[in-house]
Amino acid sequence: MKKSINLLILAFLLILSVGCTVVSKKTVNSSENKTTETSSDGKLTEAEKIEDFEYMYKILQENYPFFEVNKRLHGVDWLSNKEKYIELVKEDLGDEGFEGSLQTILNDLNNGHTHVLSKEMYPMFIQLYSSLGDVYKPWVDELMNKKATERYVLIKNENSHISSGNNLIKADNVSTEILEKDKTAYLAIKSFNGFNIEEDMKTIRPFLQSIKNYKVLIIDIRGNLGGSTKLWTDYLVPMLINKPLTNTLYGLYRGGEFTEKFLKAHSGIDYAHLLPIDDIKKYNLKNLPEEAEKDFKYFDGDSHTISPKDSIGFKGRIFLLVDKSVFSSSEAFAVFAKGAGFATLIGESTGGDGIGSDPLLCMLPNSGYIIRFSKDMGLASDGTCNFEHKTVPDIKVSAVRNSNLMEDEAVKAAMEEVRSRRADVGYERWRSEMKGER
Repeated sequence: MKKSINLLILAFLLILSVGCTVVSKKTVNSSENKTTETSSDGKLTEAEKIEDFEYMYKILQENYPFFEVNKRLHGVDWLSNKEKYIELVKEDLGDEGFEGSLQTILNDLNNGHTHVLSKEMYPMFIQLYSSLGDVYKPWVDELMNKKATERYVLIKNENSHISSGNNLIKADNVSTEILEKDKTAYLAIKSFNGFNIEEDMKTIRPFLQSIKNYKVLIIDIRGNLGGSTKLWTDYLVPMLINKPLTNTLYGLYRGGEFTEKFLKAHSGIDYAHLLPIDDIKKYNLKNLPEEAEKDFKYFDGDSHTISPKDSIGFKGRIFLLVDKSVFSSSEAFAVFAKGAGFATLIGESTGGDGIGSDPLLCMLPNSGYIIRFSKDMGLASDGTCNFEHKTVPDIKVSAVRNSNLMEDEAVKAAMEEVRSRRADVGYERWRSEMKGER
């Protein structure tokens, strides 16, 4: 089975804001292939808003993977709330009120990847997905639909400007510190913002080279909401390992028609090339969610391997500090670090939803608003649903940051683990174990 499930782009918990009004005199309901007249002032009518909600509801009903997880974690039966949501749509005031109602409705799914795309993020999504070629064509098609460009006011002419994301580059995204000279080094990465990689590596590369003979490296991703996996898959991990590391993951698909075009463009496969869900029994996944064989039609698996590249030959112990804010592509790092034996995790359980590929984009046919949502249920190697159960650290301690790192509970736990392990097994065996880890 082949599938790319390690790339999660722009996975920040977005700050959502209201869009602006459409100026078109009519809209097209693509689900029924009919044209509906708008109100005379160009605003959406109540009927158009309900049609958009119905379109969104159907897309999610057929494609979204976490309805049962939401029931278990939050007691919310989203699909059964349909009439309540329609009443909410009827009560909103104006187009901006409709956007707010949609966001309120999607908030009930309690998933950080599922929301209305804000007007602030819209240009950056276009810039990023357009730069990645045909594999992201379905995403670009939704973004560049005429209705969407009218809604988000992207004027396509020679004077227009699409943000390149340069305003998101942060020079202080990475920080480093020597905690014990020649022994313990500390590297903190605030975000995996894909636009920041070049800037981040200006700090990371020379720092890792300077501490290559240290006994301990603590990597701190507490508070990291994600972004792109590329920083750790293509640079950080390959520099620190001395042999290939592999972690096996699985993805479950509801089988909705809307998802298939995205899957085919991104991975080169359609549903016909995935495995039927009945075959999942052969894999003996002991923690498989109870709804897997009832609500999903297909699955696949991926043995994700990272090989050394420009390795510094680090032979020491690596610890990864995590907390509940670790989500999406930073969560993917935590999943890999634990599953492949790259690092020992310390802190508190993560935010989850880090196994899978990019969330889908869906433009609502009347309003042009774009919704974003997770399309696959990512499972760890034992069948555990990552979004539901997150990643549990190897060593549980308070993950609250302390500006004095030597008083930080997670940092102290890492240093104590090294001291106690070395005392338990003896220095030579401890060093031998560390050399064999990666």
